[in-house]
Amino acid sequence: MLGWSERVSVHSGGQPDRPAIVVLSSGSRDVERDVLAGIEEEGVPYLLAPGDAELPATELARRAALRSPLHVGVGVGPGGEVCVQHAKLSDPLPELMSGAGAGSSVVRVRGHNAARIVVGVPLKPDD
Repeated sequence: MLGWSERVSVHSGGQPDRPAIVVLSSGSRDVERDVLAGIEEEGVPYLLAPGDAELPATELARRAALRSPLHVGVGVGPGGEVCVQHAKLSDPLPELMSGAGAGSSVVRVRGHNAARIVVGVPLKPDD
């Protein structure tokens, strides 16, 4: 598995070279695709990097948020769970998490909401 600095270019401070939501994933491509589609539909850039398969989505999201110049990160856990986190929050918000086996539309909404946090518009409710 490639490390963070090997997947995206970073500056000496460890930040990506462009403002983007960071997505750390150890989940399936299908879940990744749905999360990224939600982010894209809101017009916010993202960087996808592999996550540690032994970490839960909440920890991946926390680490992603700390790496993101936008302070928003998404973690996709090995079981398909998704968590969106802002770097300034100590704990993830339940409404920004979904468990393993969540439907495609729910996971896509998590991507939308990660982007909506960045642009400052109200979050989308689950369908």
